[in-house]
Order: sequence, then C-alpha cells, then structure tokens
Amino acid sequence: MAATKGFFLGKKYDLAQGKLLDEPVVYDPTHLTTHAIIMGMTGSGKTGLGVDLLEEAALHGIPAIIIDPKGDLGNLMLHFPDFEAEKFEPWVDPDAARRAGKSLPEFAAETAAKWRDGLAGWGMGKDNILALDAAVDYTIFTPGSTVGEPINIMASFEAPTDWEMNKEVAR
Repeated sequence: MAATKGFFLGKKYDLAQGKLLDEPVVYDPTHLTTHAIIMGMTGSGKTGLGVDLLEEAALHGIPAIIIDPKGDLGNLMLHFPDFEAEKFEPWVDPDAARRAGKSLPEFAAETAAKWRDGLAGWGMGKDNILALDAAVDYTIFTPGSTVGEPINIMASFEAPTDWEMNKEVAR
C-alpha cells in the first residue's frame, strides 16, 4: 500500500454487491486524543483492528503504550519480511499442523505463504514490513517475570514512610 496521510484500515466493502471495493478506508490520525477503547463480541476483529491501528500509529511516528492482560499483542513484534518458513515455524501451532496431517515445516511454509499472499492482496509486502520494523522500538515489560523486561509494579502500593512530606501521594 502506498503511504497515506492517514491510517490505512482496509478497503470499503459493498454489502449490496457482496464484494470488496478498491477504495481505501483511511482514518485521520489528527482525530485521535490520548486514549482509545475497542469493544465488540468475541471474534468480531477487535485484536485485528487494534494491531492495525497500532502499526499505523507507529508508521506515523505516534508512540503507544499497550497494556495487554491477555497477551494477544506480543506478536506485534513478529516481523518476517522475507516470509521464510523457518522463521514462522516456532510460532505456528504444532497441534494445528498435526490436525491438518502436515509436518511442522510444511505447515509453517503454508502459513508463511498465506501471510505473504494475504498481505499482497492488500498491496503490502516486504517494504511495508521493513518500514514498520524500522519505525518501532519494542519493549515488553513483564511484571513478576523475566521473560521480557522485568518490572515491579507492586512497589507503588507500599505505604509512605513520611506522611508530612508525601501528603499529595497519600491523598
């Protein structure tokens, strides 16, 4: 997809004709304030929309702090611009490969091809992935774990030792 002034969210869909149109849906980032919420039913595309918005924000130089209690958004860090099956392999579900009657390398190759072809269908490819990779400095903070960058969020719950000096904090 060529660079846009706004956030590229996809393409318009004609319900009456039941087909995807070639007209892009672009969101003006100047309409953003400081917070956002995405609500919807299970399977309605909330995570996909969130990923799209976060990636577009990154490409436009807009920083984000993401709080993800379910752990769905860690894969924002997975960028495989050459779509090599071996890079996909650690991230595909071995049980899904088994259910499909395929080896893990075969399933990874199919997954890589699916992503490559899917992105190509939206006019995106290696250059888009490289641009996103260059635009973002990712850090995952992991309270109580050393899997990412460990962080202690509980220290802030300690009672102040000097109430007179910490009136504002205590309040």
